[in-house]
Amino acid sequence: MVGFIVTAAVGVVLLLVFLLFDGILDAVQLDITGSGVFSGASLGGLLTGIGCGGMIGTAQGWSFFFSFALGLLIGLAIAAVAVAVYRLLKKAETPEEEFSLDRLVGTNGLVTAGSAAGSRGLVQVTYLGSPRTVSFVSPVPLANGDLVTVTEILGTDVVNVIPTQPVFGRTLE
Repeated sequence: MVGFIVTAAVGVVLLLVFLLFDGILDAVQLDITGSGVFSGASLGGLLTGIGCGGMIGTAQGWSFFFSFALGLLIGLAIAAVAVAVYRLLKKAETPEEEFSLDRLVGTNGLVTAGSAAGSRGLVQVTYLGSPRTVSFVSPVPLANGDLVTVTEILGTDVVNVIPTQPVFGRTLE
């Protein structure tokens, strides 16, 4: 019985850690297939089920073999649920191609550090729903607080911008 309790406790810890801290534990990638079948969460679910089913069987007076078989059935069911949750969480993640700076072209920004024509400055743009500050180069001088539009990506963290004209409280691009 003690072995089943320890197995269930280890399984619950693994299940919670791998489901809740999935992004942090990407370096500990147990699932080489990417399907979630061999993930840490599925292993935790399997161990939890083996432990819980074994405790139930032992409490009913069953032999070790039948208690373990019940635990294995319950463990496979919990592991299947863990795989389904793992796949659901993976589907909700933002794909790598979404992080391309090319998506900044056409977005508006606010100059936070002005510059002379052809020199570098800083502009704050909204990127994937969050503000991000990137370096910019502009063909015209820009001052702090100027509204600009990103026209092209010049490097890994440098964009080309042009001033945006405010018209009646709105911007005209």
